[in-house]
Amino acid sequence: MRNNYWHVRLRYEAPLTTSDVEHIASTFGLTSLDIYTRALGSDTDRAYEARERESRITDDLIDRIAAHPEDYDVAANRDPNARLEAETPDE
Repeated sequence: MRNNYWHVRLRYEAPLTTSDVEHIASTFGLTSLDIYTRALGSDTDRAYEARERESRITDDLIDRIAAHPEDYDVAANRDPNARLEAETPDE
């Protein structure tokens, strides 16, 4: 692209196209979603990062439980009186 093309856009004399955003993103090793998220402001950026963090935490927890399921056994599963207590009518 010609230098004038970018010069005009840097002076806000012409808008950036979606192709421009994709080109800029790839230059910096980002995605266009990264660019748009950062441009929309800190609230959106924080929300996006929070969703990513929650997803990583969930994945980590699933991996931990799968690796050692015996550590996450429910107490009622080991209760010798569980069947008897289940047959007791509620008052």
